[in-house]
Amino acid sequence: MSSLLGGLGEKLADKWISALAVPGLLLMAASAAGAVLGQADALDLAALRARAAQEAARAGEWSTVAQLTALGAVVLGSVAVGALVRACAAAAERIWTGDWPAPAGRVAARLTDRRKARWLALQTEITELREEMPIPAPGHPAYEANRAEIDRLTALRDRIALAEPQRPTMTGDRFAGTGTRLRNQYGIDLAASWTRLWLVLPDAVQAELRASRAGFGAAVEGTTWAACYLVLGLRWWPAALIGLAVGLLAWSRGRRAAVLHADLVESAADLHLKTLAAEFGLAAVDPEPDPEPDPGPDSTSGFTVDPEVGRALNRLFRKGA
Repeated sequence: MSSLLGGLGEKLADKWISALAVPGLLLMAASAAGAVLGQADALDLAALRARAAQEAARAGEWSTVAQLTALGAVVLGSVAVGALVRACAAAAERIWTGDWPAPAGRVAARLTDRRKARWLALQTEITELREEMPIPAPGHPAYEANRAEIDRLTALRDRIALAEPQRPTMTGDRFAGTGTRLRNQYGIDLAASWTRLWLVLPDAVQAELRASRAGFGAAVEGTTWAACYLVLGLRWWPAALIGLAVGLLAWSRGRRAAVLHADLVESAADLHLKTLAAEFGLAAVDPEPDPEPDPGPDSTSGFTVDPEVGRALNRLFRKGA
């Protein structure tokens, strides 16, 4: 048992050091380089090497205790920097998801209204084209042209959001849209039901959701590190280039991770809401399916959970609140 705990402790320590100390140490090194070189001599590597050799020679004259103390201070400092950046990532995540604080409420409202106007304009065009669509005749030029235009407009609409925008950011709307789509389809309140749904999910599905959520969190944290380097760029301009590169990479990864996580959450609900309903003794399958379902690609018939069952689950989970 002691060897098992020892091995686990080593793994946790390695993960802790790699997650906090290494990025913090890199930022501290960049800060030291900026302090030595400044803006005018930002790329003077010879001066940087000379200063590093000078400091190393000075440290070599210290006692062993002093050297170990200095090393420990550097490690603890890098961990402290990493912990501070990780704490700031929570605020950065609120920016990503559009949950902006009250002082930014006016800006958030304007951005949300702008996104909503674009989304509704495209939705209106799509609706009009669907109403004007010729009798289904795959292969007929008029039908295919109409279908292609609907697909094009739908792609543009979905790039804004999959449901009517509610947040000032794409990521926020992607997460919020998941709840809207599930409520429209199944009558379920995802926020009220998620904890219970999680408990009936298979282990493999839970693992996928954890991994996708961790990927999004890592990307958000990456943008926080990028902001630190951009600020350091005021003192040493190469740091701004590092921050820009890290920020663009994290932004791209974050958008992809947000889409993946939202898709997985929605898919988990699609596949396992029936199981959740059964756990509470509710019939999940619609007892009266449409005898003539819409053959079009936008049909919503054939759902496996009756919206009334979803609303019954909401009442149960809210407990009258």
